[in-house]
Amino acid sequence: MNCELCGKEIKHYHEVIIDGATMKVCDECAKYGKEVRQPSSFQIPRITKAVVQSPVSNPIVHTPMKKRTPRELIDDDEPVLDFGKIIKKRREELGMSQEELAVKLQEKKNLLAKIEREEIKPDKATAKKIEKILGIKIMEKIQ
Repeated sequence: MNCELCGKEIKHYHEVIIDGATMKVCDECAKYGKEVRQPSSFQIPRITKAVVQSPVSNPIVHTPMKKRTPRELIDDDEPVLDFGKIIKKRREELGMSQEELAVKLQEKKNLLAKIEREEIKPDKATAKKIEKILGIKIMEKIQ
């Protein structure tokens, strides 16, 4: 299996959330996200509600967020067909190298290369940055 962030071959992975996307990553990339899956020997105490006393007489009640499904995380947007070819063509039209575009996107060149080869789909935040920088539309609402 390969790390979904850096592409390195891994035997054991961490399941983390990075920019709203659940990913299986290596030990090094796990620091960039929040761990989703805990080792089975580790029990997390369940918190149902926490009450925080505010300076006013009414207490503020915080309830844990409900788990969101992957469909809710992508907000019904999907990349268009051949999104990688569209990105590469526009990047080349603008005379940019993958490295230059990756710097502008504040992403790794390796990630951009995988997106252009359509090995992975860009997450919503990365797709928006690509659309803005290149002046193209690569995301569409799914029905």
